[in-house]
Amino acid sequence: MLEFKKVTLEDTEILTPYLRKYGAFSCQYSMYLMTGLSMKYGDEFAVSDGNLYIHRSKLDTEDVRSYLAPLGDFNDGFEKAFSVLLEDAKEHSCRASVMGIGEEYADKINAIFPGMFETDYSEDLDEYIYTREALSVLSGKALAPKRNRVNAFYSQYEGHVRIENISEENLLDVILFQKEWIKDRFAEGYDEMLDREDKAITFYLSHYDELKFTGIVVYVWGSVAGYAAGVSLNDDCMDEVIEKGRKDITGIYQLLCNEFAILCCKGYTYINREEDLGVEGLRRAKRSYHPDRMLKKYTVTEKEN
Repeated sequence: MLEFKKVTLEDTEILTPYLRKYGAFSCQYSMYLMTGLSMKYGDEFAVSDGNLYIHRSKLDTEDVRSYLAPLGDFNDGFEKAFSVLLEDAKEHSCRASVMGIGEEYADKINAIFPGMFETDYSEDLDEYIYTREALSVLSGKALAPKRNRVNAFYSQYEGHVRIENISEENLLDVILFQKEWIKDRFAEGYDEMLDREDKAITFYLSHYDELKFTGIVVYVWGSVAGYAAGVSLNDDCMDEVIEKGRKDITGIYQLLCNEFAILCCKGYTYINREEDLGVEGLRRAKRSYHPDRMLKKYTVTEKEN
């Protein structure tokens, strides 16, 4: 049986090499998500035979035990590594459910274990992957509306815009802005999903350096108008985790996306802007930037006997 331990920031040195090498550009394989959303997912980890196993304890049901896909250099040992999860679930009198896996991975599992799993897919969980060049330059007809919004922003506030990298000197400004941002949203009505997101963001900002976040804060007339922050997933891909702006400032979100790509993603080829979670407005916004590709994720669950 695997001996799982709750994921904490103290485990960063153990987990990060696995996450960066085998995480395949997905935001689900990141320390910020595993620690910041611990109340939602309850991530635990175990290392066995050089492979990393992650148990999402808060997603378990009475007869199903939830995992992420094992991470490691399997070579020809994929079947053995995956079987470890099946055995762990069996020892807890449960069926195994493995979430967030790619289509090729799902096909491989179904080929090795024919007829044993049900495969589910939700478009809501697709991750949007863009090239850094596209978001930083905003060239071409498709991105002209975004480019025009950024230019209009600078024209309107010319001489009164200041952009800084988030640091110890201005982090409190960002934290206070986030508190006002969520307060304004809740004034329009409570939203449980936003509440969970805000709790996670508060954790990220409180552990900004420990989680190795990088970001920008935009000031207009000396006041914070918005901020964006993210983390490196691997040597090729940056994950933009947070993007928050004032609703009364036209173009702030287009500016944040553009400047984050320019200032925080140098040296990276791709930027992951994560899922839309089925939120229609968010889906339209993410699609309007014309992603380079979509990272589709599947769930395989053992069938009932």
